[in-house]
Amino acid sequence: MNWNIASKNFRRQGLRAFLNVLITALAIIAIIFMLSLLNGFQAQATRNLVSTDVGGGHYRAPGFDILTPTKWEDITAPVPEVLKNLSARNKAEVLVQQGQLFPGRRLFPVQLRGIAMQQSLLHLPLAGLKSFSGKSAPEIIPAVVGVKMANKARLKKGDTVVLKWRDKGGAVDARDILIVDVGDFVNPRIDAGVVWLRLDHLRSMTGRDGEVSWVAVREYLGAVPGFEFHGIEVLMADLLALLNQDRINSKILWGVLMVLVCTSVFNTQVLNIFKRQKEIGTLMALGMDARRVVKIFMLEGAIAALWALALAAILGVPFFVWFQGVGIDVTHLSEASFPVRETIYPDYQPREILVSVVIVLVLVIVSAWALVKKIARMDPALALRGKAIT
Repeated sequence: MNWNIASKNFRRQGLRAFLNVLITALAIIAIIFMLSLLNGFQAQATRNLVSTDVGGGHYRAPGFDILTPTKWEDITAPVPEVLKNLSARNKAEVLVQQGQLFPGRRLFPVQLRGIAMQQSLLHLPLAGLKSFSGKSAPEIIPAVVGVKMANKARLKKGDTVVLKWRDKGGAVDARDILIVDVGDFVNPRIDAGVVWLRLDHLRSMTGRDGEVSWVAVREYLGAVPGFEFHGIEVLMADLLALLNQDRINSKILWGVLMVLVCTSVFNTQVLNIFKRQKEIGTLMALGMDARRVVKIFMLEGAIAALWALALAAILGVPFFVWFQGVGIDVTHLSEASFPVRETIYPDYQPREILVSVVIVLVLVIVSAWALVKKIARMDPALALRGKAIT
C-alpha cells in the first residue's frame, strides 16, 4: 500500500523527478569512471615500473643508494651463488657507475648502467647491444641512450662521443662510445641521464669482474648473506606516494559530486513538502499515522535512488564498454616523470563500484529523510491551511 502511494506520488512529480534521477545517475557514472580511470593509470604505471626496473624486488649491495651517485663506485659486491644460479628469466644483474659524457665539448654527468644481455626479466629496448660480444670492452664502446637523454644531450644514433669514468682502483679513464641506438624507454627514471652498456663491457672498463650494484629478481628468495633486499613497495615509494595523493584529490571530487546530488535531492524534497502540505494535512486528519506519512515520503526517495541506479546502468554500461575499447591517449606524459605513455584503459573493480553505488544511494535516501522527518511534528490543522511550513 505504502509503495503504491509512493510510486504514484513520484510519477506525479514529472520533470522534477526526472531531473533529480538524471543528476544522481550522472554522478554515479562520473564516480565510477573517475575511480576506474585512476585504477587503470595506477595499474599501468605499476606494470611499467615493474617490467622495466623493479621486477619482484632488488637484492642490493649493502648501503647502495641510487640517490647518492658519489658512492656508487665504492658500493658494489660479487654476485652470491644463490643469485648466480638463477636462470636468466628470473634475474637481471645490474652494475651502476658514475661517468661524464662530453657531447659537443659540454660536460654531461651520467649514470652508467650495465645490464646482462642474457636476462629476460626486464623488458628494455637494448637489442642494439646484443650484437656486440666479448668480455673486454672494444676500442669504441657501444651504448644505448633513451629518447629523453638523447634530446637533452643532443645525441642521435650513430654519434660518437667521449666518455670518462673511474675504475675500481680510482684511476681515471676515457674512451669514445658509439650510440648504437636511441631506445624508447617508457620509464623516465631509466632514461634521463642514463647511458646503457653491456654488463661485461662495464665490468671490464671498471675492473669489477663479477660485481654488481644489485640483482633484480622475479620473486623474493629469502635472506641472502651480504645483500639487502628492497621490495616493490620500497623501490616504488615515490610513485605510490604520488598515486596516493591522486586518490586524495579524487576523494575531493567525489565529495563535490555528492554535495551536488544531495543538494538536488534536498531541494526536491523541500519543494515536495511545501507544495503538498494540504495533502499531508488531509492524510493526517483522516487518521494516517505521522510515521506512515514519513515512510511514504522516504519510499519516494528510495524510488528516486533506484531509478537513478537503473538510468546509470542504461547510460553508463554502453559508455564504459565503448571507452574500454578506445581508452585515453596519454602520450603527452612523455615529457613528464610518469612511467606511462601508452593508452590508458579503465580498470573496473566490482567491489569498489558496489561500495560507491551503495554510498550514493544511502546518501540520496538520507538526504530525502533529513527534511521529511519534520512531517512528524506537523500540526494537521496548519497543514490543511497550507501554513505548516513557511
